[in-house]
Amino acid sequence: MDGAIPTRLLPPYRALLAVDIVKFSAAKGVFLGDLHELVPEVLERAMNLSGLQEVWNARRFPDSAGDDYIFGTDPAWLPLLVSPLLANLQTVLEEMDHRLAARDRNLRLRLRAALHVGPVPDSGDPVRDRISEPTVTTFRLLNSTPINDMLKRSHPDVTQTAAVLSQRVFDDVIRPGYTTLHPSELTSATAEVPGKDFAEPAWLYVPRPSWQAGTQDRPAAPTVEAEKANGSPLAVFHAPVGQSNTAHHMQVSQTLPADFFGRESKGDRSE
Repeated sequence: MDGAIPTRLLPPYRALLAVDIVKFSAAKGVFLGDLHELVPEVLERAMNLSGLQEVWNARRFPDSAGDDYIFGTDPAWLPLLVSPLLANLQTVLEEMDHRLAARDRNLRLRLRAALHVGPVPDSGDPVRDRISEPTVTTFRLLNSTPINDMLKRSHPDVTQTAAVLSQRVFDDVIRPGYTTLHPSELTSATAEVPGKDFAEPAWLYVPRPSWQAGTQDRPAAPTVEAEKANGSPLAVFHAPVGQSNTAHHMQVSQTLPADFFGRESKGDRSE
C-alpha cells in the first residue's frame, strides 16, 4: 500500500543510563564548565569502583548536552548498573562534595540518574545512533516530578544522588532478583513531566536517604499495624518490665516516673 511504513528489523537492545546535574542553572556561571566536565569523571570513577571499567570503556553513543550525560551498553550489565553502581555513585559524589565545599559551599554536584532498556539504533552513526523512543523515555524519567521532589526533600549534604528506574527495568532486573536490592528498597511512583504528555510507572531508589528540615510531607513512622503486616519483630510494652527486649518497633503506653531507671527494686537490692 502506497505511503505505508515498511516493516523493519528491531535495532539492538541497549541498557541506557542517563544522569544530569541537580540545579545546574543555579550554580555560579564561573563554575558551570567545571561541573560539566566533572560528570563523566564521576561516572567513570563510580563504574571503576563497581568493577565496570570494561563497560565504561566500551560504552555506546555517549553524549552530553551540558548538564547531562547518557550512554548505552549491553543489557546484560543492567543488574550491575543498578547495584552496586548507584550506591558507588553516591560514595564518589560524597568525596567530590568535600572537594567542592573547600572551594565554595554553594558549589554542589548532585546527580539525578535514570535507567531504562529497549531497542536503540547503534550502528556507529554519530548522527542517528541513540535517537529512539527508549532514549526519549529515559530523559523523561530523568526529568520527572517524583525524582525531583525526592531530591528537594532530601538534605543536600547527605543525599548526593537518587535514581528512577523504568517499570521495564524493575520487572526484568529487580523483581526477579538479579540484584542485591530488595524490591522493598524502591518506591513506586508515576513519572510525569510538567508540560509533556508523559506519565509512566517508575521506581525510585535513593542509596542514602535523608530528610530536609522544614518539608511538610515527611512520611509517617511505621505503625504497629504496618509492622505486623510486614512480619517485623514487634514488642509492645504496656507497663514497666525488667527484661531486655529487641524489636523494630516499641510502643510504651505508660508514662514512667522521671527517676524510674535510677531506682533499685526491692528484689534486686542486695542485703
